[in-house]
Amino acid sequence: MKLSKNIKYSFCTCGLSKTLPICDHSHREHNLMHNTNYKSLKITPDSNVNVEVRSSTWES
Repeated sequence: MKLSKNIKYSFCTCGLSKTLPICDHSHREHNLMHNTNYKSLKITPDSNVNVEVRSSTWES
């Protein structure tokens, strides 16, 4: 995935996003319903960069 310099990205940590790996804030309703505290991981690169993004909470 290409990340652009000085752009803030929010990555999903709950696995519920319909736009993986980008967070769509699905965790907010899930947190309310299940008393959890998922939050997105926010990254703002200081240069253009390619990254591989994966998480054990995402379905394969």
